[in-house]
Amino acid sequence: MQMFIGWTTVGALAAGTILGVWILLRAFQFVYVRVTPVQVNDDDSVVRNFIDLLSEARTSMVVYDDGNDMVGSLYNDRRVIDAVRRKLRASPDFQLQCLFNCDHDVMFRKELANEERVDIRTRSNSGNLGEIHYKMIDGGVKAYLSRHALGSRDRIYKIVDCTSVSKRHRSRVVEGVLGKYKEDFSRAFDAVGDRD
Repeated sequence: MQMFIGWTTVGALAAGTILGVWILLRAFQFVYVRVTPVQVNDDDSVVRNFIDLLSEARTSMVVYDDGNDMVGSLYNDRRVIDAVRRKLRASPDFQLQCLFNCDHDVMFRKELANEERVDIRTRSNSGNLGEIHYKMIDGGVKAYLSRHALGSRDRIYKIVDCTSVSKRHRSRVVEGVLGKYKEDFSRAFDAVGDRD
C-alpha cells in the first residue's frame, strides 16, 4: 500500500511539474508581444503609420475608423490611396476591409470603392468600444490602435506587434491581446451587410 501511495505521489508530482511548465511556456509567449508607448500623432504620422502597416501586410488589412471628411484626413491623402493601389497590384491575394462610422464623401471612398478587393462599409452605430479605432493586418499580427473623439485633432495611439511570437502560439496570443477588436470588427462588418 505504501509503495502504491509513493508511486501515486511521484506520478502526481511529475504530472504537476509537466503541467506547470506547459502553462508557463504558453504564458511566456505574451512576453514577445511588443507594444509601443502611447504617443500623440499628427496628420503626417497617421499617414506614415497607415502606409507602413499596409506595406507589412501579407494577406489582409482591416480598418475601423470614423472615415470623416476633415482637413488633414488620411482618407483624403493621395499618398494613402496610391499606397493601397500599389499594394493591390503587388499582392493579388490582398484584401482590404474598411468599416467607417461616417458616410462622408472622402477621396479614399470615391477612388477605391470599386476596387474588387477593397470592401468599404459604413457602421450603423458607433460601436461599443468607446473612441478606440484600429487598423490591423493579417488577422491581428500587428495593429495600430488610436483613441480620439470624432473630428478631434488630439489623437493618441500605440502599436501592438505580435510578429515576434512563435507561429505555433501566435493565433492564441493575438486572440488574447486583440481578440475584442477582431470580434467587434467581424460582428459589425457582417451586420452592415454588403459594401456601400
